[in-house]
Amino acid sequence: MTQKRQDLNISLFKENIYQSIVNSSFDAIVCKTLDGIVLNWNPAAEKIFGYSADEMVGESMLKIFPDNKKQEEADILEKIRRGEVVNHFQTVRKHKSGRLIDVSVTISPVYDADGRIVAASKIARDITEQVKAIRLSHEYQAIVESSEDAIYSLSLDGTVTSWNAGAEHIFGFSTDEILGQSVSALYDEENPQSDDILKAINSGESLEHYKTTRKNKDGFVMNMSETVSPLQDQNGKVI
Repeated sequence: MTQKRQDLNISLFKENIYQSIVNSSFDAIVCKTLDGIVLNWNPAAEKIFGYSADEMVGESMLKIFPDNKKQEEADILEKIRRGEVVNHFQTVRKHKSGRLIDVSVTISPVYDADGRIVAASKIARDITEQVKAIRLSHEYQAIVESSEDAIYSLSLDGTVTSWNAGAEHIFGFSTDEILGQSVSALYDEENPQSDDILKAINSGESLEHYKTTRKNKDGFVMNMSETVSPLQDQNGKVI
């Protein structure tokens, strides 16, 4: 086999490997001209954005941009022409159905053999679920902090690990004073119930609206209605 033939075979092998990587990626991998015209559209791009390769190749990338995000394409392409890389840029794109998708994109310049920038490669990851989880987390935190009820969490040995404003108001302990302390600081010596509660939680049980007594920072005993629920990790283990 001649050296030329061998080099050609190696080149074809590499091309097939690269194509296989692009086609099997879970991220959308797109190549576009410096004017934003799609040159390549992999299967993940089809899945994420809803358009087939036939529908997108030769079309403008603006097809997947919401109206209020279209200026981003001009800004991105200008950076690419200057040889800059746009790393992990979080933004919003539009599915074929019109549904908005939260994405993290990385766009890099593509160079020819002479070192000239001739195109742009884009890798886009759908982060809609992650963004939704973060938003929900912030919403839950706002609900907890604005609640007039005492909402707090404990480790399985009864150590206080979180403490909301309602708990500060009802029990008189500030967050700094109570975090890391034993929840026994709240128990009425004549009606502690702590062992029974922790035993139930360790078994994965919830205790709903049971009547008991607790004391505040000044030692004043108060009648309470409590609901205690186990918190579980991703494997279902009570933590």
